[in-house]
Amino acid sequence: MCMKIGKEDLLRINKGFGGNLRSDSSLDFAFDMQNKKKLGDYKKLAYLMRAILVDHPFSDGNKRTAAFAALAFAEENEKQVNNELLLHHIIAIAKQNIIEIRNIERRMKNAIR
Repeated sequence: MCMKIGKEDLLRINKGFGGNLRSDSSLDFAFDMQNKKKLGDYKKLAYLMRAILVDHPFSDGNKRTAAFAALAFAEENEKQVNNELLLHHIIAIAKQNIIEIRNIERRMKNAIR
């Protein structure tokens, strides 16, 4: 598992940003991917980012929730974060509906080292 944060934690965090869950199927898939031993940590993070930023499971606060998850990932894995670059990538993934996991993974690796 790439992060200790679970689905219930993410729902609580999003609620703090004023959002409500609209659909949880993509979140369920992303959290199922967290248990795949063959996937690297950044790829697992990419699945979670895609579920939040592209599939918009929350009524509000999707980008803020994704940023929180990315920062939690960085803290748990003792990585440095380029905050400006992370924000740039989060907005780009959401606006451009980037669905390719490799592309999202590359962007996360670029911002979180």
